[in-house]
Amino acid sequence: MILIKIIYSIAIYFKNMFYDWGVFSSYRSHIPIISVGNITTGGTGKTPFVIFLANYFKKQGLKPLIITRGYKRQSREQIILKSNHEYSADYVGDEPFLMAKMCPDVDILINQNRVEAVRWAEVSQKQYSIIILDDAFQHRAIGRDFNILLVSSLQNMKEYPPQGHLREPLKNIKRADWVVFTKTSPDHDLKQYIQKLSIPTSNAIEADSNSNAPNSVGVAFCGIGSPASFEQTLNNINCKAARNLVFKDHQKYTEKIIAEIEDALSAENSRSFITTHKDWVKLPKEFVKKYDGFYLDNNISINQNSDFWIELNRKLKTHQQKIN
Repeated sequence: MILIKIIYSIAIYFKNMFYDWGVFSSYRSHIPIISVGNITTGGTGKTPFVIFLANYFKKQGLKPLIITRGYKRQSREQIILKSNHEYSADYVGDEPFLMAKMCPDVDILINQNRVEAVRWAEVSQKQYSIIILDDAFQHRAIGRDFNILLVSSLQNMKEYPPQGHLREPLKNIKRADWVVFTKTSPDHDLKQYIQKLSIPTSNAIEADSNSNAPNSVGVAFCGIGSPASFEQTLNNINCKAARNLVFKDHQKYTEKIIAEIEDALSAENSRSFITTHKDWVKLPKEFVKKYDGFYLDNNISINQNSDFWIELNRKLKTHQQKIN
């Protein structure tokens, strides 16, 4: 385990060093690019934040495109996902599936090779006016105009997996143009550390919504990067579960997993369950019809009066000036 950590940290160190020194180059597009990512393995609300940005740009009269790799999807080919698609969540990936559902009239381009995806967008007849790169903080092969980093104090940011959640050293936060604190207020040490790096920050406005959620259910379950945040949300909306099940991130709801949930419901003599929207879209239709289920929508936004928007617009204006 220690050897794996050493090899991983060395690989990360040299990769970033080669980009910093210009040995590796980043592809620059004529389309402005905004990156949304983590310095951790997930669980910061990245997907709802991407959804928020895409819908914001759409309301501004722009034509945004979301580019994502579709983590743990069954498919391998490039897919253009639209809101009226007929793919399953397993085939395209749970996150792109949810994005398409929550971002009407916004295209989602799924491709493991994101440089290839950007080049495709550049020659598309759609003439996209802005690209949102999903989960791209570590993906330095593409240059970006605004590098947004989401950070949650609920995560262990002192160690690499499996003990911690770090993808790379904490000091690499310095690559971010803006840090957005999600899930909970940042602890004093973390906030002070980021302030010393002179990186501006914002606190996300979060609202977990489902007006129909009951005060109690038989089983609560999730398969997300930060299960603690799901449990915290249940407490916030005063929804108590007789039993809590935690599955791995991006959990596929196979017959075995469904059987485990049903056994828990039977043990609690209950027909009601609650989960996240991200998990809900992967549940078999037969299971959903059989029980009384509820899901929570995690909505994230940034205060309209925040300097975040001033800096974002400045970056977009600078990009426009460079290509003219």
